[in-house]
Amino acid sequence: MTTIFGGLWLADNIGSFFEGGGAAFYHSPIQPQGVQNTCLGWASWSNFVADRDYNITGYTAPYWGARMITEYWAEPSDRPHQLYPAHSDIQDGSGQALVTAYAAERPDGQWALLVLNKDPENTWTIKIRFEDQANAAENSFSGPVDFYRFSSRQFLWHAEGEDSQPLRSQPPEHTLLGRPDEELILPPYSLSVVRGHLGDWRTAHHSPPVATSP
Repeated sequence: MTTIFGGLWLADNIGSFFEGGGAAFYHSPIQPQGVQNTCLGWASWSNFVADRDYNITGYTAPYWGARMITEYWAEPSDRPHQLYPAHSDIQDGSGQALVTAYAAERPDGQWALLVLNKDPENTWTIKIRFEDQANAAENSFSGPVDFYRFSSRQFLWHAEGEDSQPLRSQPPEHTLLGRPDEELILPPYSLSVVRGHLGDWRTAHHSPPVATSP
């Protein structure tokens, strides 16, 4: 769980839970703990890596994933959010989704998409559209858009027995997009948040998915 996969697993777990109607999600363990020899190799199941005295010595991928979810995707408040279904046409050969997304309308009026590229080898490029199928209308982000991205450029786990630790453990990179309709690049095994305000709804001329492959 300390590898980059752990951050994606947490995000997919939380996103699908709330999209399915869940009310409260409790993630455990979050307390500091040392590394252990697990089915995934030497790792920590916690958000933190700690020494034998439980002093924090590093941050795992789930730690950064949790921060992206609670600080960038969701509004850090106790006010309700509204989630909507999101779809991508990026799939593997067996029809399993490689890119998944979770769309939230936040209390502050912004819309935020939590986007996961679960492909461990390939970069994907996406464009985002919003659809109101009941009223045959479509929309897109308007104005500057916050784009947060967490990938192997920010995090790399080094498995070395009891001395295992992250070689890189940095916050997600942040870009302010001036063109809200531009294509977004998703590196392999990456977690992204796209957040901003919507423009005016307009008549839909087609029914594109939320994310599309190149």
